[in-house]
Amino acid sequence: WVFSDECYEQLTYDLPYVSTAMLAKNYDKVLTFQSCSKTYAMTGWRIGYAAGDKRVIKAMGKLQGQSTSCPNSIAQAAAIEALTGEQSEVALMRIEFKKRRNFIVERLNQMVGVRCATPGGAFYVFPNFSTYMDKKRKIKCSDDFSMYLLEEKSVVTVSGNAFGGEGHIRFSYAASNDDLRRAMDLVEEALNEI
Repeated sequence: WVFSDECYEQLTYDLPYVSTAMLAKNYDKVLTFQSCSKTYAMTGWRIGYAAGDKRVIKAMGKLQGQSTSCPNSIAQAAAIEALTGEQSEVALMRIEFKKRRNFIVERLNQMVGVRCATPGGAFYVFPNFSTYMDKKRKIKCSDDFSMYLLEEKSVVTVSGNAFGGEGHIRFSYAASNDDLRRAMDLVEEALNEI
């Protein structure tokens, strides 16, 4: 079986999105999962769906119905509108996220000792800051570095340890351009103070 989380399908930038199910020789052994959280900015609404073998989907429905009941009616109505309504805003959002991605990657790579790959999708970057760890401020790991940015500059990040990436920090660029510029200025300032 292949379980494919495809909630970022509308947030790919440089290459066309291809569903795992389209590549599978045994389509009946693939379950794809979708969500309104990313594409339609409905994070926290807990609306999603799955596609796959009818027997498995039916069993999943029984399990889900007994464990969580159902989403509230407002969330259901919003999801229907999001999925069936005009989709041009999704394309505009993708263009804007690509601009933000390019900005944040460029700024991070201009900082001494920072390496940041350009992600192909989503709205996060995962730069490497390992050259700043174990310096005079006792920053030993990603957790310490993330806390340093929060405590000293009020920049919120997630430690790379949460994703198996020691030496890295995760930034979201699902913020305004002004907030991203300010955050990058503060990160650079913080690095200069280490």
